[in-house]
Amino acid sequence: MRNLTLHPRWLTMMLAYEHAVCVCTHSLSALAFYLMLTKTAEPTKPFAKYLMLLQSSITLVDLNYGLLYCPIVLFPVPGGLCNGIMCTWLGFSGHAGFIMASFALSFVTISIIYCYHYKYVSIGAMIGSDS
Repeated sequence: MRNLTLHPRWLTMMLAYEHAVCVCTHSLSALAFYLMLTKTAEPTKPFAKYLMLLQSSITLVDLNYGLLYCPIVLFPVPGGLCNGIMCTWLGFSGHAGFIMASFALSFVTISIIYCYHYKYVSIGAMIGSDS
């Protein structure tokens, strides 16, 4: 049976790729925040607050995956390598990074539910619904 190991260049390239994606998504998130704060029309300001909550949760996920955790997933093995700041500098295990990523993703899910709930309530108020 062949020994399947990851080449060191793959580990370096994957880490650089995750950092580059992190920088790109954070710059796009900053642009989205700027546009929501300055260019949002007055009637839609309340919904923009929910969108900012969603955008901040997405930024938290990007920060976790691109800088803190930096997972290299090993398929088909259910596992991965942690190359982020949490594992290399702070000494945490990959499980701690996975738990933080799970909490960040659950925060995104809750933010999406808040956005849909506000949209539903707003539509109900426009049509005069009681429930």
